[in-house]
Amino acid sequence: MRFIMPCHSRAFWLEMGIGACFHRSPGSMLESGPQSIATGGSLKCHRAHREILRIKPLWGRNMALVVERSLRLFLLLCPFFLVQAAFGGQPVRVGVYQNSPKIFVDEAGHPAGFFIDLLEEIARQEQWQLEYRHCHWEGCLDLLEKGRIDLLPDVAYSKARGRRFGFGREVALSSWSVFYTPGDEELFSLKALDGRKVAVVQESIQYEALKKRARELGIEPDYLEVPGMQDVFRLVQSRKVAAGLVNTYFGWRNAAEYGLRESRVLIRPTLLYIAASPSATAPLLPIVDDYLTAWKQDRDSIYHQAMARWLVPAEASQVQRWLYWVALMALLLLGLVVFLVLLVRQLVKSKTAELEQKTDRLDHLAHHDPLTGLPNRLLFFDRLKHSIRQSRRQGTNLALLFLDLDQFKQINDTYGHGVGDELLKEVAKRLRQAVRETDTIARIGGDEFAVIMESLNEPADVVVGVQHITQAFRKPFSIPGHQFSITLSIGISIYPQDGADAQTLLRNADTAMFRAKEAGRNTYQLYDEEMTRETVERAVMEAALRRAVETDTLEVHYQPQVSLEDGRLVGLEVLTRWSDPELGAVAPERFILLAEEAGLIVQLGEQVLEKACRQFMAWQEQGLDTGVVAVNLSGKQLGDPALLERVSHVLERNNCPPTALEFEITESFVMNRVDESIATMKRLRSMGIELAIDDFGTGYSSLAYLKLLPISKLKIDRSFIDGIPHDENDRVIARAVIALGKTLGLKVIAEGVETAEQDQFLREAGCDEAQGNYYGKPVPAERIGAMLRNLQGDGLG
Repeated sequence: MRFIMPCHSRAFWLEMGIGACFHRSPGSMLESGPQSIATGGSLKCHRAHREILRIKPLWGRNMALVVERSLRLFLLLCPFFLVQAAFGGQPVRVGVYQNSPKIFVDEAGHPAGFFIDLLEEIARQEQWQLEYRHCHWEGCLDLLEKGRIDLLPDVAYSKARGRRFGFGREVALSSWSVFYTPGDEELFSLKALDGRKVAVVQESIQYEALKKRARELGIEPDYLEVPGMQDVFRLVQSRKVAAGLVNTYFGWRNAAEYGLRESRVLIRPTLLYIAASPSATAPLLPIVDDYLTAWKQDRDSIYHQAMARWLVPAEASQVQRWLYWVALMALLLLGLVVFLVLLVRQLVKSKTAELEQKTDRLDHLAHHDPLTGLPNRLLFFDRLKHSIRQSRRQGTNLALLFLDLDQFKQINDTYGHGVGDELLKEVAKRLRQAVRETDTIARIGGDEFAVIMESLNEPADVVVGVQHITQAFRKPFSIPGHQFSITLSIGISIYPQDGADAQTLLRNADTAMFRAKEAGRNTYQLYDEEMTRETVERAVMEAALRRAVETDTLEVHYQPQVSLEDGRLVGLEVLTRWSDPELGAVAPERFILLAEEAGLIVQLGEQVLEKACRQFMAWQEQGLDTGVVAVNLSGKQLGDPALLERVSHVLERNNCPPTALEFEITESFVMNRVDESIATMKRLRSMGIELAIDDFGTGYSSLAYLKLLPISKLKIDRSFIDGIPHDENDRVIARAVIALGKTLGLKVIAEGVETAEQDQFLREAGCDEAQGNYYGKPVPAERIGAMLRNLQGDGLG
């Protein structure tokens, strides 16, 4: 559709007594005078309300007044026809690239996908003519910036892109970025990609987010940039890269075709827009925004029809994935049977050899670990003493490495001791390959190993040996039916500077190893004397904490949780506080972690739950409506086989209804032990207890598992609230989590709200509930009544 206002001829306008004609000029908004009639140009309107139209009356003042009023009426209608004037006679050029199912070119060569359906409907209603330009992703961005295409769907916003393109106000779609690996491999952690090849799409937001997260973790993947997501999947399928990063919709649609596996590792949510070239932003994006806004609110609109058509995983792919897993499990069972048969045959052969070498074997068993075949603690100390004597005679340095496998206990508890033992054997083999022939490797016990490095000219030479070991552990360990990425925490002590005898060297190396774990694991630490002082302080604090737990002297405070809709109190979070007579007030982040490491967290958690239930019933007797009582449930508590029995007994002793409780469980623990966590959480939910995911956004969630969890609430971590409203990334992430919660039918609560600006942002973003010092600081139980009356009086609305 085109809107045309004829100017006729210069003579006509002069004869009519008007010395002005609207003029099409690329450099001006509105021009007047006879000269404009001759020059021609493009119609512009948005500065017209400030122009003074000079009309030369040849027919008198009355005629001039009539014409002037007619022109002013046209100027009022001008914005309505702006798009028709700008694009009515020209096609709207749309960039199309391969990103199925959101936008792609099908086998017949026609544009298709979620965004194509939306643009086709807008074009039909607005009578636009669409012209599609096929391009690679990087090329599409270049064409958009140069104005050679007008619109490009499926573009994530960033500050850099905001300077290059136009973005509307309405988000078209939310997405996540997911890693995919070959079907027989599995990725558990982003750290497992350190030093390994990862395929990414050039100039994609996923790529930028991955690089930022990798820098935060201190890892360096080997990035391989490709033009499109199909190229990413081809590289993963051919095993030329360890993993590929694509958006979740592309993965859902195409992973089965390439035989790839979706990992549990996600990159943060992304908001997608329909972007415009700088020249097309003003006329096109407001129209696109209006349609998106209206369609999202109408469940029967083309928007939701296109989403159901393109973005919901097809049943066929689900069946195919189900058949794939059935076949895989059958192969694994067959492999296990074959392995057991071979193992039995090998045991028969070895039994005959054992009878012939009984004396030698008994001696070997006395000095070696029966599982790994490495020297045991007895032989290790004998060799360490010998090495110290030799280093003393030669005047050289000796290094003792104390190694602990990170997260081994979790693997052992989850998959069983059989898998754990096989993993320890593979670790021993890997260590033998990584060290020198002159070095001694020993298994000290459990998942702890030690390495003696002799004849070091300088203490710093030990770092080279450590790097060889850590490099060897970058490759995942393959156990029949499983694959694991294992990291090490390593403590190092040097002879003679860190100890002159075997016991001292081992003790100091052990201390340094614990420091490596505290530093985040997957690293090494050299011993220094300060570590001994901190070890003593930790022992003192642990003893004091143990006394406090045994005497049940820790206190609980309560912090209000309020509804952002009407400001009413909807719940209270229970927070543990500890003030020791000698140590003073100890921060929760210090003693909670210590309680977990010292094995006190289960007993402490039961005490806190007991006090919370008792206090809730006391408030009920006083007629106070406090809402639910939110209690934090640690990972070890959730993994406690007696958890359900403990909770039931506490509720019965205090005559407290289960509906009064809400358990907050950290995201990272649930994702690390998904199947076990889901089973326990379902039993808790069946009792009537509400469940919430705490610190959401700080771990790596899988949407496939998240929707299976029997939860009713997501809690946005305070780290994403601190920067609001000034930090753009925090705002985007908060909105994305809120949108995710709405999509899954979950309530969303934000913690750490400190200011009115943060409160206002969360209200406008649609967050359901909030918690923080802005509404009330944690206080003892006796002050809750006054706080409740204060909240009811203020309303916080």
